[in-house]
Amino acid sequence: MAVAEIVFSDDINTRNPDLVPCTPVMWRKLVRLGPQEYSSALAIMKRDETEETVLDMAKKLRTYADAVHGPTHARIAALETQVRGLADKMEENHKELKEDILQISAVQVRGSGTTRKRSLDREGKGIPRAKLWSFLRDCGENMKRWMENLLML
Repeated sequence: MAVAEIVFSDDINTRNPDLVPCTPVMWRKLVRLGPQEYSSALAIMKRDETEETVLDMAKKLRTYADAVHGPTHARIAALETQVRGLADKMEENHKELKEDILQISAVQVRGSGTTRKRSLDREGKGIPRAKLWSFLRDCGENMKRWMENLLML
């Protein structure tokens, strides 16, 4: 809009769009076409008829935008930092859990083999017959049938 003012202006000396006076018509268009959330603040900024340049009004707009969005951006940046920290901790904990699970399973594999060897070594070549029979009976096995088969041999 400032360029259009330069093109259609009678002033030959003004060739820089930033130095063109910001007219009320230009400001109304900016208020109408700008973001809805800024419209009331923009309307108040240029309520007087002072001849400010486009550059001056742009500076005012930047200051207003920084004042409005500065705290929000700071909060967002802080949250992003916290989320990154939590993600790093979660990844670290996940690796530790994986390592712990691998160690536990390795101990169980080694532990089950050594336990079995020890029990076999302690009791001779195998499980004593009395323990085997009581185990089978507890499991619901018919021990009379086993006895008959043994007597037939």
